[in-house]
Amino acid sequence: MELTYESILKWFEGYFEEVRRSQGAIETVSNLKKYFATDLELTMYTAPGTPHVKTMSRDSLLLSFVHPGLHEDIIPRCYVIDVKQMAVVVQFEIRFRDKISRKEWIPLQASAHYHLGMDAKHELKIKRIHYWTEPLPEDLFEIWFKYRDEALATLALGFINAKS
Repeated sequence: MELTYESILKWFEGYFEEVRRSQGAIETVSNLKKYFATDLELTMYTAPGTPHVKTMSRDSLLLSFVHPGLHEDIIPRCYVIDVKQMAVVVQFEIRFRDKISRKEWIPLQASAHYHLGMDAKHELKIKRIHYWTEPLPEDLFEIWFKYRDEALATLALGFINAKS
């Protein structure tokens, strides 16, 4: 892949479209793995439930995408792409809707700094993310964690019962 402003923008548009399609259901979240370096480091400066910085690995980030029943729409509004530094800053809006109750929360603004690299196959990967968002409502996290925990428990029990 030749790295130009246009090629990186197209890659990120594909990434956000894949996030839109794949987040939520545990069966589809693995589709997102291809965008991240195995040693990805994500730093959330506005992590839920704490004023402290929270660092996540690729696996932790992928688990955070698991929240079936809670639709998360990430809408990029502005890109700043620096090809020389292999860095992209995206300002976006996030909308959440509970599919069961149909509750919708007010849209939130967020920003992420993505530091890019090439893997051994010369494919573009996100190596590091610095992420900021407006504070998310507490009831949103209650639903998020409830759906994620239910999905993971169902998966674990299916695995355990299959081994019996």
